[in-house]
Amino acid sequence: MRFYVSAHVLDAPYHIDHSYSYYIPEHLEGELRCGSIITVPFGRSDRRTYAVVCGISDTCEYKNVKPVISVTDGRYALTEELLKLCFFIKEQVLCTVGEAVRCMLPSSLFQKTEQILLPTDKSPDSSLDSPERSIYDEILTLGSCSEKKLCARFGEDCPGILHKLIKKGLVRREYTIRDNTNTVYTSYVSLAADEACARRCAEHHPNAEIKLRSEKMRELLSCVIKNGRCERDALLEECGATSVQLKSLIEKGLLKQEKEESYRNPYKDIIIDESKKNILSDRQREAYLTLCSLYHEQGPHAALLYGVTGSGKTRVMKAMIDEVTRDGRSVIVLVPEIALTPQTVGLFCSFYGERVAVLHSALSAGEKLDAHKRIREGKVDVVIGTRSAVFAPLSNLGMIIIDEEQEHTYKSDSDPKYHARDVARFRCAHTDSLMLLCSATPSVESFYKAKCGTYTLVCLRERYGSAALPEIKLCDMRRELKASHLSPVSRELIHEIEKAKSRDEQAIVFLNRRGYNSFVNCRECGEALCCPHCSVSLTAHRGEDGADTLKCHYCGYSAPVPRLCPSCNSDKLIRMGVGTQKASEELKLYLPDAKIMRMDADTTATKHAYDTLLSSFRDKKADILIGTQMVAKGHDFPDVTVVGVMGADAALANDDYRAGERAFSLITQVVGRAGRASKPGVALIQTFKPESEIMELCCRGDYEEFYSKEIELRRSYIWPPFCDIVLLTLTASNESDLARCTATLSEKFREEAQKLSSDVPIIAYGPFEAPIYKLNEKYRMRMVVKTKLGKHTRALFSSLLCEFSRGGGGEVVLSVDFNPTSI
Repeated sequence: MRFYVSAHVLDAPYHIDHSYSYYIPEHLEGELRCGSIITVPFGRSDRRTYAVVCGISDTCEYKNVKPVISVTDGRYALTEELLKLCFFIKEQVLCTVGEAVRCMLPSSLFQKTEQILLPTDKSPDSSLDSPERSIYDEILTLGSCSEKKLCARFGEDCPGILHKLIKKGLVRREYTIRDNTNTVYTSYVSLAADEACARRCAEHHPNAEIKLRSEKMRELLSCVIKNGRCERDALLEECGATSVQLKSLIEKGLLKQEKEESYRNPYKDIIIDESKKNILSDRQREAYLTLCSLYHEQGPHAALLYGVTGSGKTRVMKAMIDEVTRDGRSVIVLVPEIALTPQTVGLFCSFYGERVAVLHSALSAGEKLDAHKRIREGKVDVVIGTRSAVFAPLSNLGMIIIDEEQEHTYKSDSDPKYHARDVARFRCAHTDSLMLLCSATPSVESFYKAKCGTYTLVCLRERYGSAALPEIKLCDMRRELKASHLSPVSRELIHEIEKAKSRDEQAIVFLNRRGYNSFVNCRECGEALCCPHCSVSLTAHRGEDGADTLKCHYCGYSAPVPRLCPSCNSDKLIRMGVGTQKASEELKLYLPDAKIMRMDADTTATKHAYDTLLSSFRDKKADILIGTQMVAKGHDFPDVTVVGVMGADAALANDDYRAGERAFSLITQVVGRAGRASKPGVALIQTFKPESEIMELCCRGDYEEFYSKEIELRRSYIWPPFCDIVLLTLTASNESDLARCTATLSEKFREEAQKLSSDVPIIAYGPFEAPIYKLNEKYRMRMVVKTKLGKHTRALFSSLLCEFSRGGGGEVVLSVDFNPTSI
């Protein structure tokens, strides 16, 4: 009997993303199951590509079905839960099944197909011209060859000639997939002979079955007898022996060598601290007991742990992880990328050791692959990581924690455009688990759900132990200007840092702009120097040699600062605005004895730079840490008693409806770095608008008052959570193509919207240019739609995607983003 699979091809475009049927060859029967990743021939050219098995049957409605070519290692098959999750994500965010699958598996598992050219059995005739004959002979000689290699040798006419050779039936194309799992093995040596026999040989006994003349070989053998199974390299190093001597003992049958797969784990050397106790305060214990009762109730549950900065939310999280793992279940802990510090990882690893797997973008492909293997093999019951760790293939999942749940980095801006919170909600619903959201400044949407009872609200309103909330002050920068103090660093901040330094304490200064100056402007014509590839101004950066360079933070373009304005040839170029480089110099000017450390994207470009900087600051190798958002979250420095916030008004200048929420959250998180131990702290917010309501609320640290005002504003203007936002973006390299397709999209959208029932509210704005119209040589137009997402509205946007996916837009690409991080 023949069996068939229905499979989704992983790189199929959106409009043809449906299941395809293949039969299972005899040699693969029994090796496939739902969730298996297979290689199949696809399309007219039978290009080899990956697919995921979604069903297996003994019947098929189609004739001439192609065979499955191969199946990947069973360790990489998706579980039933994760396969269902793929289809949930496809429906929720309008991506392909393949895009969802690739989120769940290590990227090193997938490689691009290689196109190989091979000679056929057909013999050439006299019709071949000289170029055709040369290329054919080359393929015949090599047996197989890539088109790239042939083009490098025979020039730009090669593709056309190859096309002719294929049409004549002399050459055929094949597609292969390289295996790039990059498995690492460790060799171990153990006794192959009877121990008594081996001992006689090692001791050079007269009755020894094998005479060993080499003293080093006898030493090697003795070492294995004494220690048992040894790692090969460690054994050779300990005995000072060579691989040749070891090989000889193996050939004589005294020793044997075996290979075992080993795992790359950059955190394996962190030692478990048995003495570290997780002592809860009375308030924390109340929170813990509330969460425990939720966890033990039948069915899935969701809770929001809302607590002021320094209230010990991590201690409650740790107590809950202990509770869940004692119950024999596993836990996923999500943190924002900028909060995944050595301190955070070290904390969990010091409690749970190698029971923890860490997943984040700074790991190498091999480290991610091995973490994935350890999770699948049940060697791990706690996974900590950034957004993509929500897909960790843990068995018997019991809880997903999302720390700093308000962070925009939990929403993916590339396909598939999922939110980790939605994925966590699905997984918890299907595994009867607890979803625990944690934050000092929850998103308005999450706090609204907690107030409505969708989530259970659990509060921590006091700092842990003897720590008190810092004193928060507003510094009016208008007064600084009136007093002729033109520095971006206020006199008051300088004074507070000086006082902290005299007490041997530290300070953090936050400025959410890297570089030296924000932009360079011409006083003659008023033009700012802009990126030639993007419609943004260039940022000035100062090198170690003191030379200024202009850089684009979007596409990476850089150029020296010109002497004359490119627009009017004036030499009246002035530098405007302040970045972390400039602010660092200003601090050094007023505090010459202070050791200053800078942390931004420029200083943390290498793999371990971020960890090294934080460790150095914790070890008090610097008095002041100045940086961007990297310094704002997830850090607990006991000696930091002063926090300065520069450029606080910039966060409010954004025209996005979330501007106030983000400003409040960011400032509250930054000032929360001060006074986290027993030492009192002070936070200074520099602003040109001290009368601003947001600044006043930040000063009081009153999130609930902020929420009550913000939710009423959202209700009156019908913004989330009272509606869903859909962002339609058209991208093209050619402006005329973009204009044509923008008109088509607008017309098509309104036609489809009119077909919907009148009780489905839709308000559309645009089309209009994106805030950054040109980005890396591509132009972008947008429409913003307010609606309530449901079956019918999703079908509307799906039909638009299909229209453009199948080529209706030519070189123009349409993307659909539900509830984007910014508009």
